[in-house]
Amino acid sequence: MKCKIPELLAPVSNHASLKAAIENGADAVYMGSKGFSARGYADNFDREGLLEAIDLAHQQDVSTYITVNTLVKERELRDVAEVLELLCSHGADAVVIQDLGILRILKENFPEFPIHASTQMTIHNSQGVELLEALGVKRAVLARELSLEEIQKIRLSTSIQLETFIHGALCISYSGRCLMSSFLGGRSGNRGYCAQPCRKMYKLDGNEGHLLSPRDLNLSFRLNDLIHAGVDSLKIEGRMKKPEYVAVVTKTYRDILDRFSEDPNAMVTKDEQQRLEIIFNRDFTQGYISGDPGRSLMTTDFPGNRGTVLGSIIKSDPKIITLKLEMPLRLGDGIAVNGSGTSINVILIEGERVKEAPSGSVVTIPFQGAQPPGAAVYKTYDLELIAAARNSYSTLAKKIPVSMVVKAKKGDKLTIQIKDETGNLVEAFSDDVIVPARQRPIDKDSLIKQVSKLGDIVFEVNDVNLQIDDDIFIPLGVINSVRREAVQQLEINRVEQYRRKCVPISPNKSEALSNIRQDNPRLSIRVTDPDAIYAAVLGGANRVYVDIESLIHKEDKTNIAIEQAHEANACVYIRLPDIIKDADLGLLNSTLENLHGFDGIMITGPDQILMCKEKIHVPIVADYPVNAFNHETLVLLTSLGVSGTTISPELTLDEIMDIPAGFEKECLVQGAVQLMISEHCIFRGGCTGSKNIAASSDIIRPCDSQNNILDEKGFIFPVRCDTMCRTHIYNSRELCMIDHLPAVLGAGVSALRIEGMHYDIEQVKEITMLYRQAIDSYLENPNDFDGWNYLERVKEMFPQGLTKGHYFRGVQ
Repeated sequence: MKCKIPELLAPVSNHASLKAAIENGADAVYMGSKGFSARGYADNFDREGLLEAIDLAHQQDVSTYITVNTLVKERELRDVAEVLELLCSHGADAVVIQDLGILRILKENFPEFPIHASTQMTIHNSQGVELLEALGVKRAVLARELSLEEIQKIRLSTSIQLETFIHGALCISYSGRCLMSSFLGGRSGNRGYCAQPCRKMYKLDGNEGHLLSPRDLNLSFRLNDLIHAGVDSLKIEGRMKKPEYVAVVTKTYRDILDRFSEDPNAMVTKDEQQRLEIIFNRDFTQGYISGDPGRSLMTTDFPGNRGTVLGSIIKSDPKIITLKLEMPLRLGDGIAVNGSGTSINVILIEGERVKEAPSGSVVTIPFQGAQPPGAAVYKTYDLELIAAARNSYSTLAKKIPVSMVVKAKKGDKLTIQIKDETGNLVEAFSDDVIVPARQRPIDKDSLIKQVSKLGDIVFEVNDVNLQIDDDIFIPLGVINSVRREAVQQLEINRVEQYRRKCVPISPNKSEALSNIRQDNPRLSIRVTDPDAIYAAVLGGANRVYVDIESLIHKEDKTNIAIEQAHEANACVYIRLPDIIKDADLGLLNSTLENLHGFDGIMITGPDQILMCKEKIHVPIVADYPVNAFNHETLVLLTSLGVSGTTISPELTLDEIMDIPAGFEKECLVQGAVQLMISEHCIFRGGCTGSKNIAASSDIIRPCDSQNNILDEKGFIFPVRCDTMCRTHIYNSRELCMIDHLPAVLGAGVSALRIEGMHYDIEQVKEITMLYRQAIDSYLENPNDFDGWNYLERVKEMFPQGLTKGHYFRGVQ
């Protein structure tokens, strides 16, 4: 029985990779322009080139999804709206987005433009997909941390399309939740400029290596499972890769899928796996498709391309190695041994030079540096494979069949009609009428040959119907001119059918409310223990956020702390985990049911809005992982019932000030900013319990431990593995803005926030009291505020160093 084959979606960054994707069997491509694309270091297209690329793909009946999947600052909203209007009008098949503000712009202004939610939106549960469906999103690109079982559950909860990654690089962090590149070097992954600090060296518990570097995803053996799970689109990662990579990987998966369409039991071949290995791999993993892969997810010894095993060394000296080949080797190929590589320019078999050596032969080749016997030699570059890949897209070999009707009657104009396989019909005429031949009339074969000369374009003629008089003459130039006109019109018709009439956004005539200094700003703090709630209140906090994970089986103690907070006129909000899988809901819901009197819920992602609104009737606020960059995001969140938002720490104070007033904006001023959350447990010992915290009602906490990692420069980053065995990495230096409170409050924020997760009880009380004193001092006498004195007191508490984050430097 044949099964429905999902769309094969290939990455594109330039014209060459577009042709590589089309010619090697992609059903759809995703690509971006030079602005607002989450692969800012890829070649990408300028706007004119992007429109041409859309048309070329559409000529070949290949769908185009355009990535506008970065977070957008307030000042960029007008520009991004212009880009959206252009793409909508030109007929792009969908736009891929991350920013909730862009989602609102699309909903309000371009409802006819299909929306795909990027993996940067961290879509990892049924509630998240249900919310997207309610907002009109047509497709969700699922997080790469999902198992097959979790994908199947999500499929049952929604009718929108689901897209999953099947091949390419993996992020160690949940996409959209990583600030590591941003805070380490000012290059934001959320803005398309990730510097990949996860591929660097780190130390943990005496172990040193590429501890945050995952292997590359390869689900070629699991396509059948994804097909039966109801996935609609299979996505290849690789907009930073070369066209040859796009060609090889796309063709390999196309071949596999085509076999599956005929035989669901078809197997992936050894040759196909070798092609995928040679073109690029950091070792392969199947990721989370079968559940937590543990240590096998990572490639800690080397973060670059490994290639495929060529053979093992029999003997070597400082200048040559001898090995037995497990696959052919040719001049021009590339090899690597223990991380060192070279290009092959000499191959010796029994002392004789050869151009190539077959599998099984023993060869000697030049290589600098003696290597131990038995060491593996990898082929990292295959000249023949690369040549074949380049040849596959050197010309447009994939042709669209068309039929022609040619009418050539005396006294009438020459008429050429062309019709494609979808029914598009065009007609072109000569300027002058056809006259009788004076000497040599045109014959039918010559006319058919001439009208069929289409050159290197997307069409090829497979049928010509002639309706022609005898004894007539038509100049070749006339035939060519009419043919070109008909072909050009067919090209236009094929792309015009995608066009839409999208109305440009008219300037907003209403004046934005100006931000003014808050006379009574709230002081908030996040803590991770019930005992810390009252300590924060004693220090002067108006609102305390407490992590629900720390309250499991401590509900009675928490309820007492909430009562104490209320007696001091402070409120307590329960902060939900950064990631909530469908399987996690049971224990979290039961914990919430056993808590009494809490004043609100802090969500960490839009997916949690539905969880709360369905069960809990208290105010909802959003934490900074929601990535609020602009007022359009705040408007959408407000419409969904969110009453306040902690603004993204990637914005400068000036950029926060750009966001109009009228929203409750909270701003981080102190604490360790979370840089990353990963499904992978970084601790070498692994987790002592189950990944699923809902597996048992009397569960022993799996991890809930803390440590530090060190980078190559010696910076120390706190690491916490939570009760769900997920890794959280925090900035190496404490954020501190206590000496800049006037500037922070002048940016129009209504609340100041301390991240106190790593503080003990005394530190919670002390730092909260210090900020309360500073705020009160400034409000009482703004002109005499002594921020330096308060800063010195904070320095004494945190000798490891302080940072101003992005509030003055910003991100790219």
